[in-house]
Amino acid sequence: MRAIIKVIQSSLILASCISYFAHATMTTLLVKQISLDQSIVLDARIEAINKTTLAAQTSGQITNIFFEAGEIVNAGSVLLKLKDENQQASYKAAQASLKATKAELTDASKSLKRIKTIFAKKLASQQTLDNAKARFNIAKANKEGAIAQLNSAKEQLNYTVIKAPYGGIVLERHVNLGEIVSPGTPLFTGTSLSQLRVVSQIPQRDIEQVKHFSKVSIELPQGEMFVPEQNALKFYAYANPQSATFKVRIALPKNNHHLYPGMYLKTHFKTGTRQALVVSNSAIVKRSELRAVYVLDQQGKLHLRQVRTGEQINDGSTEILAGLSVGEKIVAEPLQAIRALQNLAGNKSEVK
Repeated sequence: MRAIIKVIQSSLILASCISYFAHATMTTLLVKQISLDQSIVLDARIEAINKTTLAAQTSGQITNIFFEAGEIVNAGSVLLKLKDENQQASYKAAQASLKATKAELTDASKSLKRIKTIFAKKLASQQTLDNAKARFNIAKANKEGAIAQLNSAKEQLNYTVIKAPYGGIVLERHVNLGEIVSPGTPLFTGTSLSQLRVVSQIPQRDIEQVKHFSKVSIELPQGEMFVPEQNALKFYAYANPQSATFKVRIALPKNNHHLYPGMYLKTHFKTGTRQALVVSNSAIVKRSELRAVYVLDQQGKLHLRQVRTGEQINDGSTEILAGLSVGEKIVAEPLQAIRALQNLAGNKSEVK
């Protein structure tokens, strides 16, 4: 009889200890249900918005090549030089021609001024005045033509130095050292790294829902999720007849130095919403492949319960696919539960 009474007393003490440690030393959370985006995950490829093939705009022999395919260049970098003897000669001739027309215009201006003075005194005929005006106008026109010729010669000289129109990467070199090129000859093909976009293919069964929500999340290589604005999505108005998919383009943030054309990313297109149970990441016990949480039942007792987890939520919580119900109470920090159990074990030993 005394033994039975002792067992009952021990049980009551343990139960009271469980309740005390559960409520006095542990922070608890309620399992809640929220709405999550339902999405389809598709592969997407990065491509450059700006892709350019530079062509020769003047004739000449290639004397220097400074970049090869695959190399990164800055805006304004010199890619190639042409032999410029003819362009230099034309530029100098244009400079001399402009100098001569300026001198002619100066002389014609002085002559016209002098004849106007004489004409005012009725010492020169109208014909003489008209001739002086015509000479001045011709000299003025010649100067304007010489300026235009000089600008054209300078432009042709500048064309002998091929520069990168923007920063990016050289995709292909089309010419070799020593070749003679003429206007229109392809020289380099390059692409910009500062402005990129993602291209994906949407199955026709999902295109209406994807268009309706126009929301996508892109997994970046650093592990971050990038959510572009709705107006960043551009849908093609026709389907690919071979694959029955619709192409969509998504603009990426500018100057992302971890992204390059040709890379593949995962895209999550929203197609609806669903209800899901979630708990804080801090409440989950992880042991190899095992995932569990400490549950506090209505009697204040602790239980370590295995759960099956799903999607990671951006707010620091995890979806629970199985093992918990809405409204159940769990321990926010597993370490608190472990300490409480250790204390209970110690108290149990003292009772014995």
